[in-house]
Amino acid sequence: MAATVTRVNEATGTFSERFPILFDPTGRIAKAEKIIAVLRDYFGDAAADLTVLDIGSSTGIMTRRFADVFGCVIGIDTDRVGVAHGAEWAGADGVEPAHLHFCGGDGCLLPLGDATVDAVICNQVYEHVDDHRALVDEIHRVLRPGGVCYFGIGTRHVLIEGHYKLPFLSWLPHTVADIYMRLAGKRARYDVTLLSYGNLRRLVHQFAVVDYTIEVIKHARRYADGPRGPIRRWVACWPTWLLRAILPLIPVHVWLLVKPGAGQPAVGRVVDRYQQNPSSAAFQPAGQVSRGDER
Repeated sequence: MAATVTRVNEATGTFSERFPILFDPTGRIAKAEKIIAVLRDYFGDAAADLTVLDIGSSTGIMTRRFADVFGCVIGIDTDRVGVAHGAEWAGADGVEPAHLHFCGGDGCLLPLGDATVDAVICNQVYEHVDDHRALVDEIHRVLRPGGVCYFGIGTRHVLIEGHYKLPFLSWLPHTVADIYMRLAGKRARYDVTLLSYGNLRRLVHQFAVVDYTIEVIKHARRYADGPRGPIRRWVACWPTWLLRAILPLIPVHVWLLVKPGAGQPAVGRVVDRYQQNPSSAAFQPAGQVSRGDER
């Protein structure tokens, strides 16, 4: 499988060098807590024994926090500066490499064997790779049957693009977006490829999906999703039927992609976490699956 990660702006530095906010422990750990809360809700007590792969580990701050919660954590990124920072920080903390390991690598061509991890974290990463299909196929390959990927995603049709803070930037063809970037004084090409809500649904067709989006909106404190401004607090008060109706318009989504196996839901099935508890028998977490049943 041949795939590459977008690197068109590396002449001005690696991703973490161009976005120094990634070295801010306060902000990064706050984001990690949301991911931890969702995975703990799904896996329950089994979360403590999970082998977890963090794709796009960047500076390793979030990955280091995951190691406090899960059994074994592997961080992978093409950002050599970020990977070095994560490994150095973990070493200074005295974390054993067998418990937390960082490596350079491409999420579209993972250096892991088939069915080797219980969970994958792929948070706000897909838009930074050239081959979305290769990324999702690799996630499916390395997950054990019943394993889960935390897929935190943004959609294309947002008013303000999240990386470069320009209105409607992600709506434009890349050639036009590059011109827009130059006119706005950005010293980079537009190296982000966001997909529409419908295309994202089609991208993950080989998984069953547990959609936590509305659950997180309605219960921000439970999922450590804050602080929130007045608009987001107002949206959280909207009736659930209305939130479901406008799901394609919501800019950020939280999905758990479940690799089907024995006792797992059918490929392509979508369950709204706000309606049904995924920890029921129909959604038996990978951490509770017998290792003998996996082979």
